[in-house]
Amino acid sequence: MRDDFYPKLISEQADWHLNFAAKFPLYGAILGRSPLQINNAVADNLTLAYGLGEWRTSVREFGPAGTASLEVLKKGTGGDPFAFTTYTLPPPPTLPVGADPVLPGALDRTFGLIKGLKGEPGFTLAMGLDMGIVGSEAPPPPPPGEVPPPVITVSAISGTENQYGRVKFVKNGHEYVIIECRINGGAYVELGMTNKSPFIDDRPLLVPGVAEIREYHARYYDDGAPSSDWCGPEKVTISP
Repeated sequence: MRDDFYPKLISEQADWHLNFAAKFPLYGAILGRSPLQINNAVADNLTLAYGLGEWRTSVREFGPAGTASLEVLKKGTGGDPFAFTTYTLPPPPTLPVGADPVLPGALDRTFGLIKGLKGEPGFTLAMGLDMGIVGSEAPPPPPPGEVPPPVITVSAISGTENQYGRVKFVKNGHEYVIIECRINGGAYVELGMTNKSPFIDDRPLLVPGVAEIREYHARYYDDGAPSSDWCGPEKVTISP
């Protein structure tokens, strides 16, 4: 197993795009991409790095100054003419000569490109690691009971014939979460194994028109086996 290659933190994404823009030209031709395709990918990623880095930072820093300027306009004192606080964008990146203009959807295009690169016969793990498009090797999951169980939150949401149960969770790097439920204190029944939150329990009421109490618990599942204990049950009332 490997971790996701694309950083989850916005603060780390600009550097990822800069690295990909620098390294992709070294491997693009080997993997069958034309000079124009390489230049366009570099342009996309330099622009993404600029937007997620310098531009985003400057916009966030200008916000308080702009707000203060409006307060002076509304309630300030003094005899000098009012002037709005000016805002100067950081200089945009220099894009490759001959690249097409960068259109919306640059991140989707980059992910599509990466998917295609990984399918090329000449693609190697070393290339992927150098370009940052292969995640680092994830440590194997520990045996059951050696990691905390998942934390879940449950709620009732509107359904068709009756309310549904919604179970939210965080995977914390695990492959799957197994969810079980019992109704009105009965036996637990496995609802399924999922890797996407939230999980929706859309079963009908045991007795149509009669509210019931559903208790949910969950545990992690990795490499074909459970890898944590069950979390404590969380209750929710499901109404007609």
